[in-house]
Amino acid sequence: MCKKNFSFFMWIEYLEKLKKKNQINLIEIKKIAKKLNLLNLKSFVFTIGGTNGKGTTCAMLEQLLLDSGYQVGLYTSPHLLNFIERVKINGSYLTEIQYVSAFFNIYSAKSDYYLSYFEFITLSALFLFKQYSLDVIILEVGLGGRLDATNIIDSNISLITNIGIDHTSVLGSNRFSIAREKAGIFRKNKIAVIGEKLLPDSVYQAAYKSKTILKIVNKDWYWKEYNHTWDLIHSNIELYDLPMPQIPLSNAAIALSALFYSNLKVNKEKLINSISTVQLQGRFQTISCSPYIIVDVAHNYDASLYLSKKIDQIDIQGNIYAIFGVLKDKDILSIISPLKDKVYYWYVSTLPIDRTATIKQLENSLPIQNTIFFNSIYNAWNNLKKILTKKDIVLVFGSFITVSEFISIKNQEIK
Repeated sequence: MCKKNFSFFMWIEYLEKLKKKNQINLIEIKKIAKKLNLLNLKSFVFTIGGTNGKGTTCAMLEQLLLDSGYQVGLYTSPHLLNFIERVKINGSYLTEIQYVSAFFNIYSAKSDYYLSYFEFITLSALFLFKQYSLDVIILEVGLGGRLDATNIIDSNISLITNIGIDHTSVLGSNRFSIAREKAGIFRKNKIAVIGEKLLPDSVYQAAYKSKTILKIVNKDWYWKEYNHTWDLIHSNIELYDLPMPQIPLSNAAIALSALFYSNLKVNKEKLINSISTVQLQGRFQTISCSPYIIVDVAHNYDASLYLSKKIDQIDIQGNIYAIFGVLKDKDILSIISPLKDKVYYWYVSTLPIDRTATIKQLENSLPIQNTIFFNSIYNAWNNLKKILTKKDIVLVFGSFITVSEFISIKNQEIK
């Protein structure tokens, strides 16, 4: 069938069959983008990389800009429940028809060149942005930075939220190599705002080589937390007694800091009012209070550690149960370690994709004496809810897919 007649769902099916490539060639991807005039963006561009917190940083930066009156395009990944979550224009999702048009144009322009899933949808996002007169575009890096498809765009300001150990098979096994890959988004004579306190030397080496101007937390800008407020001390502005955000404070701080380094004109009063309103689905999200059900896409050590600290802030009167599912390429032991002694019982499941960790892998990483294994999140939840009391806490985490599956199940229960 001619792809011109493809529906949105047919396109998604086509995209999901695209395989990853062993070798990534940004030059070829750039050629396709140039053919469609996607490289001459007149918008101010923020590119956001890091191991954790990219999504929440993007969400905060987007809201701050919207509240200051800017026309804003946002590209994030992965989506949680629906593909259309990946692109937003002025805070709103686009229609399936708009995506179909973008997909067909990318497909036509690529000729015989093979694009991976992420390369294809990144070009599609840029095509969608081109249809609007946007003041600012925010791009979330998918993986790493240097070879990520978003890196075909030269950003005005780049951000690195933090540098942790994840995706080691692609980025390297240590923070030095991982940081070097993430620093690939740096640009000559442009500012890079860094939220990581302990930087590997590879970041400084990359900045020196690319002549990038580093603005590092606790060196060039600072944030300090109090009981119910926080301060941001910045070379361009000082803000005191700010309201606490619903997202991790470090992510709110780097978003605000990057905004002030951009020198875009902003309404300070509106910014302050925006800080406490931003939240993101699937990030320490409470979807029930009796029992307390929390979903979180934490899928590496740093994210699980943050999750563990957030759990400590809850007045726990019952038991903590975990519904956990993870991908096979993850360090399962490091993900569960911050929560291992806090969870009373683990309800562990495989996930409905080829990349799922197997039961055998899961058995090798989890405490067998208080763990039950299932072949679906649905079965895990159905068994767990039979024994829950209103005082218990259910923690659903390990992967975007784990959270997506669980939210879909709960939505069906409501209908």
